[in-house]
Amino acid sequence: MAGETIRRIDQTGLKTGQALTIILLIVAFIVNSWLLVALVGLAQLFGALDAPFAPYRLIYQRLVKPSGLVQPRPEIDNPEPHRFALLVGAVFNGAATLALLNQAPLLGWVLVGIVVVLANLNFWVNFCLGCWVYYQLNRLGIPGFTKAPVR
Repeated sequence: MAGETIRRIDQTGLKTGQALTIILLIVAFIVNSWLLVALVGLAQLFGALDAPFAPYRLIYQRLVKPSGLVQPRPEIDNPEPHRFALLVGAVFNGAATLALLNQAPLLGWVLVGIVVVLANLNFWVNFCLGCWVYYQLNRLGIPGFTKAPVR
């Protein structure tokens, strides 16, 4: 790893996105809103693409962080596995949206439930299944999965 730049990720920013995902998807289920599921999926997609206008990023940077209610917690980490996890969430929520729009509510809400469970696992236990999958694909030498664990 000689010559590589040390990269840090604000874990509080990640937690903010996880909390928003959990809350918004539970609200979507309660009010039976495919549109809210679609919006969460888009927020995850923009985060996966590292867009500067990604909604979760903006909410954290412009509202949560300045409020002083939480403190930034930068840690040495690779952003790519987290972006991969966001992409997986976006795909699940996109598929859930399509299922909900096509009269397959059981499938749609099961997919949403999977995202909620995995976001909770990451939020409360600090285990990111998407990150773990990314690192397994890296270990297997799958093209595009170029970053190895930093710890």
